[in-house]
Amino acid sequence: MRKLLFLTASLLLALALANGGEEWNVGSQQATVTERINLTIPQRVALHLTEDEWIVDLNNPAPGYNGEGCYLVPKGYQGTLEDAIAAALAGQFTPIDTYPAIKDLNGNGKIDEGEKGTLICLNQKVLQKFCNNGDGCELDLKVTRTQGGATYGQGGVVEKAPDLGHTKFVQFNGVDDGTPLELLKVLGGRFPGWLDDLIIEAFWFDGSEVAGTYEFNFLFQLAAL
Repeated sequence: MRKLLFLTASLLLALALANGGEEWNVGSQQATVTERINLTIPQRVALHLTEDEWIVDLNNPAPGYNGEGCYLVPKGYQGTLEDAIAAALAGQFTPIDTYPAIKDLNGNGKIDEGEKGTLICLNQKVLQKFCNNGDGCELDLKVTRTQGGATYGQGGVVEKAPDLGHTKFVQFNGVDDGTPLELLKVLGGRFPGWLDDLIIEAFWFDGSEVAGTYEFNFLFQLAAL
């Protein structure tokens, strides 16, 4: 038994030496040896979303705070959905907790100008992305409506990638069948580790919406080019 174990150990040592090899050098003034290193880095793309659900219940709208929740868009506002998102984030709209958007905000017993209008609701989360493909990567959003009709107002997403100096807005109402909406494309660039993107989602209930329950799937997809 000992002889068998000794032979097995000798064979393993011989294989290790054959695979790894040895190198030695002897000199009078200097000696050098060389080690060869083989490095394999697999191609990887990865995403991490810090929030996987947003519940918007207009029975009890959450009043806006720090760029999230619902805000009153004054009657007669002429801006686009992108404009309305920017105005809400800039604090230009008043937080409100009623739908439809009407409330005696100053408490004087009547509805003054600017206390009636439409409702925009925002949600924010962080999408972290990783991509080490040398040719670059593309980030898409696929919005799929799984329940409810097509008349839910207006919807859109802002993607802010400060590490890349990039901002993109996409509007999806009427395009909620899974059609890819490009948020970011980096050609021949490098993503230095995990990059944080701020994702701002918005629904603007502008009077075109119809009562009902609506459900959506937001699929963020990062692909190597």
